[in-house]
Amino acid sequence: MFVGQTIRGVIYGELKYFADEEGENINPEPFYRTKYPDIDTLDHSVYFKTDNKAIYIFWDNTFICYGLQAIQLDLSVMTNDYEQKWNVSMEQKWTDLIGQKIVDFKIIWEETWTSNLDGSNRIIIAYPQTFEIKTENGKAIILSASEFEHDKENEIYPLMDNILVTTNVDLAKQLKIIG
Repeated sequence: MFVGQTIRGVIYGELKYFADEEGENINPEPFYRTKYPDIDTLDHSVYFKTDNKAIYIFWDNTFICYGLQAIQLDLSVMTNDYEQKWNVSMEQKWTDLIGQKIVDFKIIWEETWTSNLDGSNRIIIAYPQTFEIKTENGKAIILSASEFEHDKENEIYPLMDNILVTTNVDLAKQLKIIG
């Protein structure tokens, strides 16, 4: 779904926390910025527009609360009406990626140990925690079902109902989003 696609645009999806009775956003301002100019926090989704489709990435609770999921959509399909969508394609972090082909895609899994009530049969359950996308110009996009600890923007909680997005690999390593 990812490899071979060319990124034509990037759209963030944030929930409409301040909507009127008709579902219109009455406080249309983005809330995705953090203290780090290179990392954004989204409470719902990211859309990568490609030539014919959109790759829709969102946090999902199919396996456990929470991991990442991605699906392809026709560009004409509206995914939902509860999100405020922000076209961020012209923001500095994205301008070097617009027009670039995706050449690699990797899922970083969060592993959790579990056992039966009697303590026997320990098994590992893995969840799709982080997506790492690489483009033909050597840049990377990192998306993680994580969020910053409340009142601390230097510690990350994994497996959350939020997506951290960055194109800064060094920052992602420093914050332990990736290893």
